[in-house]
Amino acid sequence: MNKSMITAAAFLLAGSLCAALTEKDLTPQAIVPAIAAQPENQRQAYAREVLQAIATSPADDTAKTQALTSAARALIAGAGASQGIAVIAEIFNTVPVAQLQGVADLLAEANFGQATNGFTDAQYDDFCTKVVASASRYIEASGTDSPAVRMSILAATFTKASASPDRTRPKLIAALPTAVQAAAATYVAASEQGNREVIAAATGVDEVTATPADPDAANVVAAPASQAAQAAAAQPAAAAQPAAAQAAAADAAVGDPAEPERLTARTDYLEPAPIPAEGDDAGEAQTVEVKVPLLSRYTTDVSGLTTAAMMASMYNWEVQSPGVVSLPGLGGPIEPVAGIDEQIPENFPRPKKLPPSPLYGNQRIF
Repeated sequence: MNKSMITAAAFLLAGSLCAALTEKDLTPQAIVPAIAAQPENQRQAYAREVLQAIATSPADDTAKTQALTSAARALIAGAGASQGIAVIAEIFNTVPVAQLQGVADLLAEANFGQATNGFTDAQYDDFCTKVVASASRYIEASGTDSPAVRMSILAATFTKASASPDRTRPKLIAALPTAVQAAAATYVAASEQGNREVIAAATGVDEVTATPADPDAANVVAAPASQAAQAAAAQPAAAAQPAAAQAAAADAAVGDPAEPERLTARTDYLEPAPIPAEGDDAGEAQTVEVKVPLLSRYTTDVSGLTTAAMMASMYNWEVQSPGVVSLPGLGGPIEPVAGIDEQIPENFPRPKKLPPSPLYGNQRIF
């Protein structure tokens, strides 16, 4: 089976899987155990199927945005530590751009906040930089629509959720691919300010859906403060402590982060997980088929083929059948143009023989 047939089969399989998901399968209660039951290297693909199924549903824009938000939270919660960043990348890669800003606003407000997750400034900036760098590379390579805008909304989401957006914003823009950083500065500002006209113009959609009410407002549980934050709160003001006491407090704050059951970005996502390729054979899936220019000419360059045939008919004397030239891809032999000797009549006067060139003294051999 060649690669084109394999690709076609993959698209048909993906379509059949999306079609097999029912409305009941797309509820948060069904999504969390379903993605957790998937092998780790297939959880991102499952997240894509769920999001695509919701995106193509006949619901109105507001209901669709709310459903995508609830599904995104369930996918992150069920994916586990190893695939958390991969699923976040898929959310910003697959959710339609018309609904992405609304989904991002709700996630930033209730799920990705620095205070919500109990991160210190250093922890939060480190976490967000790794998420944005890993997810933006995936979005850039995926071939999705409006990648620069999607990356910018991703960076703006974590910027808005920071305790100090001005501190976090330049770090996240710098984590984006170099080619999009200039445009991202404009789109990040538009996303933070809720300027949907700029996003709609950049993506070509008629309208970017307004951010709806949070469908899970009663169910999202804030994470407890991190151990570092708890230790800092329990200690007197840092300025009143001697350096030794501050060092001891910092050492006491080091430990494994808690693992609460919550639908928020968690500290165990600090190390980005590798984003798996689709299909069982990852090595084959990552191989890019590239045409060799000199070979692809035989199927694309008609003018070059004609020129090559004419040149061969005039100057290539070592042909199998005299007077006939055959080249690959031309559909058969071509009668060549007559050579220069055949065009001169036999009775045409020949030029007179010239006397030999004079010899010079330094040319004679003694």
